[in-house]
Amino acid sequence: MKTINNLLWVLFAGVLLVSCGKADYRKTPGGMPYQLIKGSDTQQIKEGDFIKVHFTRKIKDSVYFTTEGGLPVYLGVQVAKIAQPYDISELWTSMKLGDSVIATQMLDTFIKRDPQSVPKDFKRGDKITYYLKVVGVFKSDSAARADYDNLNKQWLDGEIKTIEKYLADKKITAQKTPSGAFVEILNPGTGNLIDSGKYISVNYTGTSWSGKTFDSNTDSTFQHVGPYPFVAGTGAMIKGFDEAMMFLKPGGKAKIYIPSVLAYAGSPGSPLIKPYENLIFEVEIVTVQDKAPVQPRVPGSSIQPVQQ
Repeated sequence: MKTINNLLWVLFAGVLLVSCGKADYRKTPGGMPYQLIKGSDTQQIKEGDFIKVHFTRKIKDSVYFTTEGGLPVYLGVQVAKIAQPYDISELWTSMKLGDSVIATQMLDTFIKRDPQSVPKDFKRGDKITYYLKVVGVFKSDSAARADYDNLNKQWLDGEIKTIEKYLADKKITAQKTPSGAFVEILNPGTGNLIDSGKYISVNYTGTSWSGKTFDSNTDSTFQHVGPYPFVAGTGAMIKGFDEAMMFLKPGGKAKIYIPSVLAYAGSPGSPLIKPYENLIFEVEIVTVQDKAPVQPRVPGSSIQPVQQ
């Protein structure tokens, strides 16, 4: 995408300045060193705005999170109310559309301020580096949402084309769900198609597009063997998986090909799934009931939706 290429060019230019000893590093009031790389736009970011940003976060020399190759994130701009913030939010209202920032946070500072909030895999002496560019500024939540929806649709359309080509190349016959997942029926099962609101249980195995199994309730490796129950068609599962249930009957088996936008998008929550990676689930319908019995839910499934 063009915005990503622009971001990488600007950040690379910033790194060159640092390596040449010409970086103009300053410190925020909270003590965070940063370098501001100004763009050419004049639109100032103000409190209450909503911004669209691409960023990469590195711990030491390892990328911990990045939007590179994916969609940007959308954030509301609020001036921190705490006495001494120590993050990028200190800089928003001093930036303009098109500006970039290279900023550094020391884990020792977080440990000193609030040791309980530091993840266990972080260590003293670790350094967090942010490379960030503002690529959009909106005056209302509705404007930001409209931009997000448009960008999300474009991304989904591209993923659907990728899956359609994959299915065509492999001569796989599959039905398309309303949102854009694809269901290959392996065994039609018997009886009526599953309706929204039915309480069903399934066996499933999920694999990444690169072929790695990342979750299964039939493999003891993942420590939750046994049919997984949920109410179909109510958003209890990731969207592509949930929609596919309406194409199946009791006892049916299928493979479901799910665009990342209908699964976990940029937040897969598993090292076995890449951000914005399409997924494949093999699923079997075990039981179908009219309503759920009164019982606790089974914990720990990767087919539950991302909490946003």
